[in-house]
Amino acid sequence: MKTTRFILLIAVSLLFSCLPKKPDISGTEVPAGPLVQAVDRQRLSVAALKALATVEVDRRGRKRVFDSVGIVIDARRRLRIEVFGPLGQSELALVWDGSELLLRLPDDDRIVRPGQAGIERMLGIGIEVQDLCAVLSGTVMAIARPLDARAYCTQDAACVLELPDGDMVRRVRVLPGPVTEPHDIRIAGMEAYRSDNLVYRARYEGMQELSRVLLPRTIVLENPERGMRVTIEYADVDVNTPISEDAFALAGSEAGAP
Repeated sequence: MKTTRFILLIAVSLLFSCLPKKPDISGTEVPAGPLVQAVDRQRLSVAALKALATVEVDRRGRKRVFDSVGIVIDARRRLRIEVFGPLGQSELALVWDGSELLLRLPDDDRIVRPGQAGIERMLGIGIEVQDLCAVLSGTVMAIARPLDARAYCTQDAACVLELPDGDMVRRVRVLPGPVTEPHDIRIAGMEAYRSDNLVYRARYEGMQELSRVLLPRTIVLENPERGMRVTIEYADVDVNTPISEDAFALAGSEAGAP
């Protein structure tokens, strides 16, 4: 019996040792305050976003492309993602109204309340809805504990800002911004870890300036350990324009969880 328990203990230890761990950060530690302020300025610069995008979902090499996806974000408090068909008809819609997630199923007018599973059903990645709003805005989450932030920079001024938040740690990759004001930095992406294990990684590519706001043309959201990657290509974007309250409501019949 003791031998069996010993073998089980060794097996469990080896299993957990194989899990992907949070990598060390290269560079020299520097005062985090200026970077925290710069990152937060960029976060606050995107109060609202309305966009039409192409979305490619890659699940372990099996790809599916959605050519017309509407994305509406209200200051990271509310979100709507809607997939349209070739004739402009709504095929799938997910709405977060600030308190709960609503999902309208394809080929049906039923509305369900799937919770966090609704995002995983659409994207295949277990990202929290507030994080998803930040990623789609090309920015970061609200900084919960700025005094606990740590920053590390290399000689070429590329920096990583580490932000603890409960059992989560987010790492924001920051590069020098364009020479023109008001962009003193550029947020290049973000990673989130829970208990040292990667939850998601986001990359912001092809930056464009809209209404004095830096926004990526392409966003790559992935979890390589799960073989998941979602690529969002913005085709038409409006930043900080008024958004109707109707954008965060769904019409249809109520149903149970999917």
